[in-house]
Amino acid sequence: MNKNKKILHGLINDEYEHPFDKRALDALESTPGLETVGKFITKNTVEKIFTIQYTGSNLKVTASNYPRLYDYLNYACDVLDVDRRPELYVQWGYDINAFTTGSENPVMVLNSGLLDLCSEDEILFVIGHECGHIKSNHMLYHMMAQIINSIIDEVPGGNFVAFPLKFALYYWSRMSEFTADRAGLLCCQNMKAAVSAFIKMSGLPIQEYSNIDPKSFVEQAKNFQQLDYENLNKIIKLILIAQADHPWTVMRAGQLIDWVDSGDVKNIMMSH
Repeated sequence: MNKNKKILHGLINDEYEHPFDKRALDALESTPGLETVGKFITKNTVEKIFTIQYTGSNLKVTASNYPRLYDYLNYACDVLDVDRRPELYVQWGYDINAFTTGSENPVMVLNSGLLDLCSEDEILFVIGHECGHIKSNHMLYHMMAQIINSIIDEVPGGNFVAFPLKFALYYWSRMSEFTADRAGLLCCQNMKAAVSAFIKMSGLPIQEYSNIDPKSFVEQAKNFQQLDYENLNKIIKLILIAQADHPWTVMRAGQLIDWVDSGDVKNIMMSH
């Protein structure tokens, strides 16, 4: 791979975290029941169960068997100065996606569609996104959001605390994606690649990949951002994303564009 990215030595997560993420995390950490659920996960080997599930079903990537894929992960960790390097796996799936699980021993899983359908910088954007979750210590709360419905009955008073805790976890989980997108951009250092990755995630058919139109997508993202000024649209968005694992792709793109326009990305790049 073409290793031409600036290595961000000493990068800390506070430099790029999204304010929506910070506010949602403050609300989450003040929600009754969070500590109880966290203790349940850490005491009942839930992380090990997750690890067994993904490592037992998917293809492990190492420096010896698939060095090009392994190189993507190591390079992303180098660029973002990530110490806790996850084990890397690939699973069959043709949506452009990846995920990471495990708080103490993270495991990253890439969909084969991501690797087949995306350019090198688009792949680095997605892997950098996942590394951002690790660097920002998102993984424990992400696991809570994944399994909260399964453990409510096992936690004393679970039914009582369920709704506010579930809402706080789901909402924070969505807001944390904005932070991870920023890490992805710092990793790939190519806004055009980030935008084209979002376009592909949004559903562009493979037959149209040669006709990707970043300008129209950026305009769509900016128009979507403007809807936030209308309270009715805020309510509609809240309802529509209430059960979504991730914020809308266009919304994510709009937030990333705003961050670039603010000049913060340039300042971070210049300070490292």
